[in-house]
Formats: sequence, structure tokens, C-alpha cells
Amino acid sequence: MDAFIKSIYLGEIQTQCNLALNAVTNLNVALQQLNGDPMQGNYSERHFFHNEVFRSIHSFLTHASNISKLLWTSLPHKKKGETQEQYKNRCNQIKKGNRSRELRETLNLPDDEHALKSRKLRDHLEHFDERLDEWEKSSSNRNYVQDLIGPRGSISGIQDTDMMRWFDPTTNDFLFRGESYNLQVLATAIKSLLTNVIEAANINDEHKSRREMPVYR
Repeated sequence: MDAFIKSIYLGEIQTQCNLALNAVTNLNVALQQLNGDPMQGNYSERHFFHNEVFRSIHSFLTHASNISKLLWTSLPHKKKGETQEQYKNRCNQIKKGNRSRELRETLNLPDDEHALKSRKLRDHLEHFDERLDEWEKSSSNRNYVQDLIGPRGSISGIQDTDMMRWFDPTTNDFLFRGESYNLQVLATAIKSLLTNVIEAANINDEHKSRREMPVYR
């Protein structure tokens, strides 16, 4: 990947980081409005900001997923009977895999064990229709709780798998059918990545400028 192409990818990662953090700002504003005294008794405004909490979370996860796809793109599964070396060689022929690996190397990111690598929670929200289908098949009591804001334990007597979207602002955990995801961990990872991306982009621009300088003889 030459310096010009790399600058485009780094710029896109930086953009997605900024958009994700903007969504966090909007989330905090919505939570502040819900907790403020002037909101007491105003149902329409409370309903608006309640929805803004989940809209902001969805936006945040979408941008986090876009970052993840740039840096940890999806690769094909290992074929039956394929050795690890054969699988690695096959993956090395896939352009998007090479792109992701080179960007990770540029940003000193691990191949695995990074908060941004998993896109599971985003996939739950993006494929919500399929999750509803799964709930319909598996729910024994047919209870249903959605878009709850509050600490864990504020509702009892309902199975975790009957709770679709629950945000706990005391811990920044997002709960989905019994699975827990901490949004603060993601936000912290994105802030750290943004710093690295800006530094890497500056270094890459210096390399690009040197290569573009005319040579006089």
C-alpha cells in the first residue's frame, strides 16, 4: 500500500472515530436531559430523549463497527482438510485481508484480543428482525422488555433472554438477551485509536511528501 492510499484509509478511520465519539457526546446529552429536574412531568420531551439514548448508542456502535471492518475485516473460514499454512496463504491472497493487516501494523494493533474487533453487539442491533425471530421461537413465558434505561436488578421476574435492549448508565453496560457489553471500554479504545491514527497519518504524510518532492540533477 503506497503512502497516498494509506492516507485515505487512515483518514477514514479518523473520521469514523470522530463520528463514534460524537455519538457518545449525544448520548451523554440525552442522559443529562433525562436526569434533569426541568424534565419532570414533560412526557413528550422525556420520550424524545429516551429514544435519543438508544439512537446514539446504535450510531456509536455503527461507527465502531466501521472501524472494526477496516482493521479486522472478515475472512473466509478454514476449509475442511486445509492446513493452517494453506489457510494462511489463501488469506494472504485476499486484498482486504492484506489491507487490514497493514493498517494494524501501521497502528501497532494486535491481530486479536482488541475491544474493537468484535462486531457482535452491532450485529444484534443491525439484524434485530432475526433476533426477534429467535426470541419468538425460544421464549417460554413470552415476556418482552425493550429499551429500558436503568441499573441491573430494577426489574425482576423476567428472564434475561426476554430483555432485548437495556442500557445501565451506572456501569455503561448494554444488555441484550442476557449478553453484556461495556460501551465505556469501546469508547476508551476509540479515543486511544484516534490518537494513534492522527500520529500515524502525520508520519505517513511526511513520507508521502518526501516521495513527491522533485529530484533536481
